Amino acid sequence: MIERTYQKFMGRYPLPPESTIPSFWLPQMSILSVVLRFGSALTAAAVMAVLQGAASQEVLLMVAPAALADRSAVVLTRIRRS
Repeated sequence: MIERTYQKFMGRYPLPPESTIPSFWLPQMSILSVVLRFGSALTAAAVMAVLQGAASQEVLLMVAPAALADRSAVVLTRIRRS
């Protein structure tokens, strides 16, 4: 009795497709994400100053630990639909 009720109930709905991947339309998108860490930029500037002779190696040794511990950043994210 319950099986008949279930079959009648399920008979109202179409059978599921044999494939398990849903077929729906996805829009074409392009995503660009750039992260610039302040610590990395400061360390690179200190390295360039040391290489050019404008600063001593002690400056690099003082700046590097503080700069690498800093987690502040500038993030650029661009999402474009085609």
